[in-house]
Amino acid sequence: MNAFVVYIIDDDPDVLDSIAFLLSTSGYTVKTFDSVHSFLESKEVVDPGCILIDLIMPEISGIEAMQLFKKQQLHLPVIMMSAYGDIEKAVSAVKQGACDYLEKPFEREKCLKAIEYAISLLELNQDDSDEEGRDYLRLYDGLTRREKQVFHLIAEGHSGKQIANSMSISYRTMEKHKANLLSKLGISSATDIVHLLYKIKDMPGYKKNGDDS
Repeated sequence: MNAFVVYIIDDDPDVLDSIAFLLSTSGYTVKTFDSVHSFLESKEVVDPGCILIDLIMPEISGIEAMQLFKKQQLHLPVIMMSAYGDIEKAVSAVKQGACDYLEKPFEREKCLKAIEYAISLLELNQDDSDEEGRDYLRLYDGLTRREKQVFHLIAEGHSGKQIANSMSISYRTMEKHKANLLSKLGISSATDIVHLLYKIKDMPGYKKNGDDS
């Protein structure tokens, strides 16, 4: 059994049961809560681990919950999940500090990968985190100017069609730039782009478009 605990917060009992079963059969200790209030009031939140929380819930949303976690000095990695996935919500979640964003229903392997990443953050010290940021910055610096433009427009939540229009290029050309930058950065999705940006944006030497503007 994994020593870390996954705290799941969702107002849908079927979702709680489904994810709890998936994770418990994968070796994780799981604790479930049907609201943010029940989670915060629980005396069971004592072990290290991560939080898997739904974005849209009655009373307190996942985004609002993250703000409460910060106020209460609850320093556990948070994975946001939602049945209404889009890049704007992913950007908002990551800005609040979420380490990942899952669209429901999600595949077993994708969920486990997100949990593993969240748990790994508990084991990283700051030097490791800084080194990771420097590695990503070196990869980012290897992008062309056009690829950097696409990178940032995706991170801002624009659709592929909007990006193509704003750059005065065809959708096919935009897709080619996107595929190239994902390959160069070793990532696979728009959510990964958002995460990477927030790792490098405060690093010394970072320049948005490869220049001083």
